[in-house]
Amino acid sequence: MKKKLIGAAVVAAFFIVPVAVKFAGKQTRREAELATVQKLAIHPAILATGNLVFRQEVQLSAEVIGKVAGVLVKEGDHVERGTILLRLDPTVYLAEVAQQEANRRNAAIAIERAQINLANQQRNLDRTGQLYKAKYIDISKYDDAVHQVDLAKVELRASRETLEQASALLSQAREHLAKTEVRAPIDGTVTAVPIKIGETAVASATGIAGSSLMTIADVGSIMAEVNVDEADIARVGVGQQAKVFPAAFPDQPVTGRVESVAMAPKTVLGAQTQGRSYVVKLRLDDAKLALRSGMTCRVEIVVGNGAARAAVPIQAVLSEEIPGAKDKVKNTSYLFVVQDGKVKKTTVELGLSDDANQEVTKGVVAGQTIAVGPARLLRELHDGDAVVAKKADVKVAEGAHP
Repeated sequence: MKKKLIGAAVVAAFFIVPVAVKFAGKQTRREAELATVQKLAIHPAILATGNLVFRQEVQLSAEVIGKVAGVLVKEGDHVERGTILLRLDPTVYLAEVAQQEANRRNAAIAIERAQINLANQQRNLDRTGQLYKAKYIDISKYDDAVHQVDLAKVELRASRETLEQASALLSQAREHLAKTEVRAPIDGTVTAVPIKIGETAVASATGIAGSSLMTIADVGSIMAEVNVDEADIARVGVGQQAKVFPAAFPDQPVTGRVESVAMAPKTVLGAQTQGRSYVVKLRLDDAKLALRSGMTCRVEIVVGNGAARAAVPIQAVLSEEIPGAKDKVKNTSYLFVVQDGKVKKTTVELGLSDDANQEVTKGVVAGQTIAVGPARLLRELHDGDAVVAKKADVKVAEGAHP
């Protein structure tokens, strides 16, 4: 009986050991997502956020103080340059014009009076001169006559200056009266009318009530205005291509180009920190989307045009710290290159990158196979580990081209 049991155990071991070895071998070949190193032109981009704005937008404010007597347009109305949009009560300014017209008339009368006086004094001087030559009067009488002529000339000049002043004040009063009619400075569409009849329009730019009358914009032309961080602004220039992602249409980017870059920064206050940024304006290409001023947007500005070089999915690149010279630590990047079913840890040097791809300038060449995931597996792999291909779901980023 004992011999039979021993024999059975030997037979079982004969079958079990090969199966176990085969099973163990399968466990060591781990499933990995693989990809091929490709030649791609990487186009790095700078990310920024901002708003869509109308290219030409004018906020009208009152130039004189007055009660609103009439609002002649409403939101959505199209207006042409010079169209009267709003009227203020002109009563005070009509009275001012009337007063200045009277002052000017008085100044003109004063000139006539001064001219008559000068003519009289000149005739008196002529008679006095004849009497002085005939020795009928002494020199003092003649000097008095000369002095009176000089005074008359000064009075005439003063009257003429008074007339000039009165004319200037009259022009100013008429200008104030004209400003009680607010006209459209551009062709466009009325986008906002915050003022109402009966309210007082205030000549101010401080944002107080009554300072804003209405807004007119060219709604047919819209652009993006974004804030670029000071760390990135040096790489942004006029003419660079960009993609604009409106918040209302996140999956439908609009192409455009950088139109202007601010020379001076503006201060942007954050929740906790204060940073500096520069305003960049972008001209948008024709879009079929219903874009509106004030929409928030995200922008990707392409800041480089790299040549086609070896590139890999960005998630395939790993890094580690290794001791350097003089007890310093430096970061080294590496990939897992797959050859004959096994991975080889390969140190690489990196170049440009975008959201999805990383340029590799040294270490691998186009055509080699590399492991790109899953991320957990990449962290656990070691040089020489065996892997088996798993279908990878890796896409080349938009803007990168073979």
